[in-house]
Amino acid sequence: MAWWIWLIVAFAIGIVEVATFTFVLLWIALGAFVTAILSPLIGSVWGQLLLFAVVSAVLLVATRPLVRRWRQRRTYPERREAMIDKRGVVVKEAQPGAFAMVRVQGELWSARSGHPLRRGQAVVVRDATATVLTVEPAEEE
Repeated sequence: MAWWIWLIVAFAIGIVEVATFTFVLLWIALGAFVTAILSPLIGSVWGQLLLFAVVSAVLLVATRPLVRRWRQRRTYPERREAMIDKRGVVVKEAQPGAFAMVRVQGELWSARSGHPLRRGQAVVVRDATATVLTVEPAEEE
């Protein structure tokens, strides 16, 4: 296989890695890049595929613990964690268990509560998933 094909594969996988930020495809992209560089020395397609697989696997296995440690060392809270105990206002009311719409820090969120929520009511975030907040009415100050 021509070297430029491996280079195109490396860049395509690299673009997907940048879009997803998983640190898995990065090593596969580097495996394709190394294969692009060494492909003129390896004539057979099977040899190139083997080189690609070995380099990608070695990079993935060798760097996985480092990446895992780096990701766990973050010093900033995830967005979900940062939402806990924030105050918001009900925009669309709902009965207990149904979805309401609340505005928290200027953003609209779907929310659920075990209490009836009225429009304009102040609420406090008690839990958060990627798309739904669990809220309860705020105590009046």
